[in-house]
Amino acid sequence: MPPSNSGVQARIKFPPVFDDRPSEVVVVRYKLPFGLNVEPQKGLAICTKDGTGGEKVGDILRYTSQWTMGVPRGDGVITTVASFAGGIGWQCNLFDVLKAAAWEEVVEALTSNVPGRTDEIVLIFERPLPNDA
Repeated sequence: MPPSNSGVQARIKFPPVFDDRPSEVVVVRYKLPFGLNVEPQKGLAICTKDGTGGEKVGDILRYTSQWTMGVPRGDGVITTVASFAGGIGWQCNLFDVLKAAAWEEVVEALTSNVPGRTDEIVLIFERPLPNDA
């Protein structure tokens, strides 16, 4: 998870978009600033141009790192005290692109990855494979 020196890893499991064909997960990390060619098509965020990070035309953007304001997470006394003391700050999560109600939410999640908060963005794509794979 961003930033690159955080040492935090996320493990997620999600159902594939395609019921009728195999697919694979592709994780892409870009240093900021970054370029990305993804647009909404048929309710999905589809890659429209191969990228230098490894994404390819037709890949589906499933998750992106997203920065939001929030109270400290955890179950310890320090996080509880910080919550009551108003200790809010920027936190990084994975934004589920398929659950976005509008394309603007996807754009907002992508653009929340700015140099003042992180040095990289993490993108998780689902790549459809040929049926004979």
